[in-house]
Amino acid sequence: MSSPKEEATKERSPKAPSDGSVMVGVSFDGGIILAVNSVNNLIYYLDDQIYCCANSAGYDREMLIDASSKLENSRASNSRILVSQVVELISRLYEKADPTELLVAGEDVTGLYLVTVTGPQTVTLVDFAALGDGAAGPTGPAEYLKSHWQPAMSLKQAEALARQTVTLGGAQRLCADVCIVFKRPPPPLRMERLTSLRYHNQKKS
Repeated sequence: MSSPKEEATKERSPKAPSDGSVMVGVSFDGGIILAVNSVNNLIYYLDDQIYCCANSAGYDREMLIDASSKLENSRASNSRILVSQVVELISRLYEKADPTELLVAGEDVTGLYLVTVTGPQTVTLVDFAALGDGAAGPTGPAEYLKSHWQPAMSLKQAEALARQTVTLGGAQRLCADVCIVFKRPPPPLRMERLTSLRYHNQKKS
């Protein structure tokens, strides 16, 4: 009798061939940039301001479409979606699957997050990351990104770094798809309340 994990592995659709696949996340002063090269990768929309880089076919595609559908149902019930909830949902969906690599970026009411998911129990909050079959190696994209990323980069600097990293070492000319998650400004009402409170305190002093 086969175990549930073996059954899940048998049933899962094969991934698209991914030799040379690279997914990149770069945090900068005003948000986070996600980039993937054209070797069977996609940037999936999961929720408003929350995106995920993954393989463009097979099990990854099935699971992320399923995750997006579940999150849409949560939105319909007026629930606020947190990045941590999205990561937890993805981890549950991948519990019985072979290890994979995903890159999640998003903003919610608690802040801005860039997260690597390299297994059901392997979730890491990072400032930058390069994942995929083509990211490793002493002179590969992961090392290049590590040596060139800096805190508080501008949008222009971060986008140039993401594009350079994601297409590094390609045997042919690779295209890069890019998604930018910008920090949202504080709600206007909150700013009005703060201004009103300051004015009130000034009058009292």
